[in-house]
Amino acid sequence: MSLQSHNPFAVTWRERAFVLGLIYGSILAALILGLIFAHERTHELLVLVPSSFFLAGKFLPLLGLHPDIGFSPWELGIVIGIMDTCTALLIVYSLALFYRIPPLARLLGKANTNAHLVLNAYPRIRKFAIAGIVMFVLFPVAGTGAIGGSFIGALLGLHRLRVILAVAAGGFIGGLGMALIGVTSGDAIERYRGHPALLAIVIGAVLVAIWGMNQAYRKALAQAETNCATESPRGNDVKPPETPTLD
Repeated sequence: MSLQSHNPFAVTWRERAFVLGLIYGSILAALILGLIFAHERTHELLVLVPSSFFLAGKFLPLLGLHPDIGFSPWELGIVIGIMDTCTALLIVYSLALFYRIPPLARLLGKANTNAHLVLNAYPRIRKFAIAGIVMFVLFPVAGTGAIGGSFIGALLGLHRLRVILAVAAGGFIGGLGMALIGVTSGDAIERYRGHPALLAIVIGAVLVAIWGMNQAYRKALAQAETNCATESPRGNDVKPPETPTLD
């Protein structure tokens, strides 16, 4: 099912203006109040948030273990949830506008293509729908997250509110789950500080596990891309992604 054949993100201009005004207004108000009453923490947050988008991802709460970071892992976990929720809201209510901006259109086109491949690689997401999106968003692997989860929701034909709630749930569960891992591992590091060899083994095992998950995910998508290339000429229902029209 393409995004054009069934558009779950179709909204009235009144609803779109209200929601986007609320989002941007809230962000601007929070930024102004933060710069006035919590200048240093706000500046630090303005560095941490982009780092989550472009580098740290769901692992942002782990930075809260560093003594120089002014936010705890739990606070950064909540930040992850808020970021994913805002991202889903912006995708749902601004997608038509974003597709009119060439650089964003190319990035969103890649996200749309990736969503098709994910559904081909993991067909159970179609069966479980909302739960599948939640799992996809909270999964700490490069290429997963709020943007991909929103596109998957669109391709599944879910109502926009369900998409937003599923992405938000995945964001908060993933962020707070990573915070829990960070706090637990931080306590373990303190407990076994006198056993560097053991710590090295545990940290190495974690890194290998993360690398393995990334490799498995990339391999599944590569196989899905191959399947789409060979099956599409025969009329398979996995169609090339199309630019959604929301108006």
